[in-house]
Amino acid sequence: MRSKPFCILGIICVFFSMLLSMFSMLPVVAAEEQPLFTSETNNINTGIYVISIGNFEFTKGSYTLDFYLMFTWDDKNLSPSSFEFMNGRALSKEKIYENYQNDSSEVWYRIQANLFITPEFNNYPFDTQNLKIIIEDSKYNISSLTYDAMDNVVGIDDQFSIAGWKIKSSNVDVTDHDYPWDETYSQLVFTIALEREAGPTALKLLLPPIIFCVVSGLSFFFKADKITHRLGLGTSMLITAVMFHLSQTSSLPALPSIILIDKIMISVYAFLAASLFATTLIYVDEEYWKDVDYTKQVNRFGAIITIALPFIVFALLYFLS
Repeated sequence: MRSKPFCILGIICVFFSMLLSMFSMLPVVAAEEQPLFTSETNNINTGIYVISIGNFEFTKGSYTLDFYLMFTWDDKNLSPSSFEFMNGRALSKEKIYENYQNDSSEVWYRIQANLFITPEFNNYPFDTQNLKIIIEDSKYNISSLTYDAMDNVVGIDDQFSIAGWKIKSSNVDVTDHDYPWDETYSQLVFTIALEREAGPTALKLLLPPIIFCVVSGLSFFFKADKITHRLGLGTSMLITAVMFHLSQTSSLPALPSIILIDKIMISVYAFLAASLFATTLIYVDEEYWKDVDYTKQVNRFGAIITIALPFIVFALLYFLS
């Protein structure tokens, strides 16, 4: 009879221990299930179709683009309307189409935006400029919104053109933009690579320096007694080359390095300086040494060195700087 209360007490203890174990498991289950909801991200399918460009100033890196911007998404509680441009501001933003449904939504904008880039001048006058449209949401970080590019709605209109430039390529990338306050936002970057027309650029910017060298090189065909004509021809071409160089780089900002046009013109200066140096040696010989054979050797080897020197100078500047 005494064992019966002990049995009842044991059953009650076992029952309470089972309840405690069940309650202790509940937070663990909740902790395991919670990330399934917090880690979920919502994709915004994005398309960009560029129509035209205006006010393109490559020296400042500023331009105005007119384009269509399209968004499609599935989550009816999400809206991509809080997007902004990270490399400029929109002049106008007009919503031209919208369609909201339970399973999918779609919005089209017609936008004109003043944008800017950091221009590249290293290869000027044969430079390539990358015009960009950088879009980022100002409200949702990457845990709530991620951009996806729609390849079938990304492109450039056939009538898009810029005088003196041609479209080299275009592409769209999606990257993560990290901020120092421990937040990351999805960023969509549409890039248009522009390059100069090679033929007109070479004709306009390279033909004059070549003419300067050819005209100065004609002095090697002058007789030694025409030394004043040789000096006048060489110095006038040198001054003209300097003025031409200044006219081509005056519109560019102050740069910390030597760009391609500088390397070309320094090579031209080497040609003109070598020609003047050979002329000076011939003048000294005519006035003091009176050695005809020496004059011929200076004229012959001076012409060879003068022709070869600019190529050597350009190669050194191109590969070592």
